[in-house]
Amino acid sequence: MTHLTSARPTDLPAPVTGARRAPRLRALGGLVLAELRRMLRNPMFAVGTIGFPVMFFALFGLSAVNETTAEGLKVGPLILVNFGAYSLLSLAMFSFGSAVALERTGGWLRLLRASPLPAGVYFAAKVGAALLFSALSLGVLYTFAHVAGGVSIPAGTALLLLAKLLLGMVPLIALGLSIGFLVTPTGAQITANLVSVLMSFASGLFTPLDQMPAFVQKVAPYLPAYHLGAVARGTVAGQTAGEAGHWLALLGFAALFGALAAWGLKRDESREG
Repeated sequence: MTHLTSARPTDLPAPVTGARRAPRLRALGGLVLAELRRMLRNPMFAVGTIGFPVMFFALFGLSAVNETTAEGLKVGPLILVNFGAYSLLSLAMFSFGSAVALERTGGWLRLLRASPLPAGVYFAAKVGAALLFSALSLGVLYTFAHVAGGVSIPAGTALLLLAKLLLGMVPLIALGLSIGFLVTPTGAQITANLVSVLMSFASGLFTPLDQMPAFVQKVAPYLPAYHLGAVARGTVAGQTAGEAGHWLALLGFAALFGALAAWGLKRDESREG
């Protein structure tokens, strides 16, 4: 005769919670690769963020790379970092502005909320992919400037400049996210174009600010791209005395636009609820 014994709690298998939860690092890596493939497979995105900065440098900067400023600085590296800052601004507007607006209205974010994947992993993947793509864009721009114009930046300075540009891109990403969550897809596309072009001009990235109208010179310090450009130019020129003020301004812009993006996300979630 078989006797049935009651199972003790310690005899029961432990719940497999880890199997139900997607490994975050693996998910993050997969999303970063997927986002990079999306960027590279979109010809217009690649042309806008890699091709346009190179084209603008060739058209407007190449002929002046061997000139010097009144302080005796070569103009070439200064023009190069200006167009580098423009490429980051353009990438942030289109990767986080128009792209997020499309994903928001197309149902992708709704699907994400229903999945076990934390939203933070998704946004971290987008930021990581944008930074990697930005490094690629800056590398292509520098290679062209070096080969076509003989522009050269010492290796140590170039690495420091790359780190500063990518860090300074954070408030631009926050601005792109706020556009993506607050504007319709059609409006986001137009807004991204307007912001990237107008802010580049008003920040002194395309034309030196001292050659711009007085009202533009007054507006410039209230734009994040102005401070990013100032940090980049100061780095290649070896003039970093006033850099702390620019970083404080960029931190303030990151907080402001990040709060706007968070508010837009919560508003989106409440509408779906």
